[in-house]
Amino acid sequence: MTRPQDLVDRVAVVTGAAHGIGAAVTAELAARGARIVAVDVSGYVSRLAEPGLLTPLRADVTDPGTPALVLAAAADLGGPASILVQAAYEGTPAPLGQTDESWHRTFDLVLSAARRLGTAFVAARDPSGPATIVHLASPHAHGAVPGFAAYAAAKAGLLALTRAAAVEWGPLGVRCNAVAPGFVPVERNRDVWSDPELGDALRSASPLGRFATVGEVARAVAFLASEESSFVNGACLAVDGGMAAMLPEALLR
Repeated sequence: MTRPQDLVDRVAVVTGAAHGIGAAVTAELAARGARIVAVDVSGYVSRLAEPGLLTPLRADVTDPGTPALVLAAAADLGGPASILVQAAYEGTPAPLGQTDESWHRTFDLVLSAARRLGTAFVAARDPSGPATIVHLASPHAHGAVPGFAAYAAAKAGLLALTRAAAVEWGPLGVRCNAVAPGFVPVERNRDVWSDPELGDALRSASPLGRFATVGEVARAVAFLASEESSFVNGACLAVDGGMAAMLPEALLR
């Protein structure tokens, strides 16, 4: 597939860039001409290095010092950054009565770190050009699965943050939107999609009868990051094949 070169001369920051959706977003933005700072706590992010085009940064987004490192790396690529995609993931199953430490870690990674880096991004942007933030949301913000209470609550908060940022930073020329993928088969959920019974049940729950791909999610992110979506602000784009639109009784027909 030939990508449009609509992000040439843009510097983008992608968190959670080493694996899964974050890695696909990094590749998609780069294919469209952006220069990327790829941020991840995993050392695996170093494999993405392309001098002058893609800078890997091994860092924990929950560290208060990380935004300064990220913005310095963006400046080295010719920044400041004008695109920020926040895809850092935390979703370790735990009961609702989990320890406070586990609860706060999830909120810090999914929500507080997003606010912290977003604030730094807006302060450092070039006010004469476009700037956009895209958050990776989740269907968990609207429904519940046992064991994922902290993740669901944090993702619901991320959608609220998306709307608040759109309203507060919109007058500054900064758009903020979110993408909510349906089930995407990646390495961390291999135990689900590789199980024939579970995989078939999940596919049958989608009106399109299949899973999303990381590429489909990445292209939605790229759309929101580009000026093709220049009047889209405060929105959450579902990339779930229509699953959220379907009533449970549809499965009985």
